[in-house]
Parts: sequence; structure tokens; C-alpha cells
Amino acid sequence: MADKANREVTLELGGEAYVLTPSFGAVCGIEERIGSNLFEFGRRLEVAQISAAELIDFAHACIAEAGYKMTRERLGELIVEAGTATVLAPLTEYCRIYIFGARSESVAVDAETKNPATLA
Repeated sequence: MADKANREVTLELGGEAYVLTPSFGAVCGIEERIGSNLFEFGRRLEVAQISAAELIDFAHACIAEAGYKMTRERLGELIVEAGTATVLAPLTEYCRIYIFGARSESVAVDAETKNPATLA
């Protein structure tokens, strides 16, 4: 089980729990793998404005950067089996932890309302 206070998120697929921890190195690796900055990608992820391929690429990058081994194809099968909504919440939380840090829910919600990207 992930420890939110320690900046961890659990992605559960196929009966396995993948603990993902945003770190500088992991985020840089993920951004390189997906070809996008995580701040912008996280904004699009939060409102589900991404393609299936982008979702699988991002989930695969997160899993790989956490040290787990899985093919992109197998991950795609597991996501379809579990349902996209199952992975959207933890992956969005991963981005939130990277952007806002590990905070209590009330602080994170307050910070989100003052997000400069949403003020435009």
C-alpha cells in the first residue's frame, strides 16, 4: 500500500500493486519517455484529454521508472481489463504529488484552486 505522506501512489493492475514515487529522476525519465512535461500532461490527464496510447505510454513510463518490468502491450491489456478509470485516479495523483508535493487533502485542494495554469 502506498504511503501518501511519503509521496507514493499505488497503481493496481492484474492483481499486482505497483508503488510509484515521483522523484526528480523518475519525472525526468517519464518526461523523456512521453515527450511532454509532466505539468502539462497532468493537466490534460486530470480532465481525460489524452489518447489511449498516451495513457499507456505514461503508465508504462511510471512503472518502468519505478523499476518494474512489463511490456507496453501487457500493460495495455491490463488497463483495458481493469478499465481506464481505474488507472486515471492514481496516475493523476502521481502528477499532483509532483506538482503540489505531499500535502494534506485540504492544502492540495486549496493549492489547486490557485493553480496558475487554470487561471488563463
